[in-house]
Amino acid sequence: MEWKQIRRLALLSFFLAGLMWTQYGLATEVKVHNPSFDISVITLFVAKEKGYFREEGLEPLFILATPGVGINGLIAGNFDFSAAGGSASTAIARNLPLKVLLIHTFKPGFWIFSRENLNPSQLRGKKIAISTFGSLVHTMARLGLKKLAVDADKEVIMIAAGTDEVRFVALKSGAVDAAVFNTPTTIKARREGLKEVLFLGNEVYGLSGGVVTHAKMIETHPETVLKFVTAAVKGLKYFIANREGAIPIMAKYMRTTPEVAREIYEASIQTFTPDGMRGEDFMKSEAEIQAAALGLKEIPPVERPFDLSFARRANERLKNWKPQ
Repeated sequence: MEWKQIRRLALLSFFLAGLMWTQYGLATEVKVHNPSFDISVITLFVAKEKGYFREEGLEPLFILATPGVGINGLIAGNFDFSAAGGSASTAIARNLPLKVLLIHTFKPGFWIFSRENLNPSQLRGKKIAISTFGSLVHTMARLGLKKLAVDADKEVIMIAAGTDEVRFVALKSGAVDAAVFNTPTTIKARREGLKEVLFLGNEVYGLSGGVVTHAKMIETHPETVLKFVTAAVKGLKYFIANREGAIPIMAKYMRTTPEVAREIYEASIQTFTPDGMRGEDFMKSEAEIQAAALGLKEIPPVERPFDLSFARRANERLKNWKPQ
């Protein structure tokens, strides 16, 4: 290769590098705790796939870990952000220094199913399969039934049965009379002829998916926090506005077929916020959930878990932005 060709290639490389620098800046890596690949976190992967983090000058490194491990890692400084919104809210109720920055889902994506057509009042005296005692599933079932004048602590029998799959088998076999399922399992339940008794999201507001960080991160790196939240809001807005674009991303990360992903989307879209924020009613409900989950005598201050100032600023920045 001649020297002039080498020189032209070098100049072209510098030009392209400069173009990328101008468009994105130097990408800063941020470590993000991912508790699962379920519907509550999928908008973050939409943001990743659509390049929204890169547009904000960030390179997210998603690390899969259980909610407990992730929250402990966030407190220890091993993660910059977490998508375990519900678990973080519980930790904050215990006075740990975390803040919920963005709310993905404001309704719990849980349904009660039975083998026969029942209304909620007919669950009295029945055995209902939950995951574990004290879990979000357990708490949401208790509060949802309470709203309908059914005392889950006295009038029904809660059975700690483990995972959704185990609960599904328990219900099909007749070992229990009803079971609480999340979105993917509800699709399977309907296909198998099981009957929906109650969508708990109609009775209780509650945080399941959301972006969380350490209070120290807010103090020391507020611009990084704003960039991350802005990219996450873009992903959320794209997810809501573009069903056909979101479904392939869901299928990829949730490891399912486009057909099942579409059914999950249709069942779950009602649980998502349009902008990552909710008002006083939601915050009050979330405080009640944490008090019930932790057995607190007093309800924690409703604003304690949240710092939605970054979400407000992100939405202001994106006022004229349209997802493509």
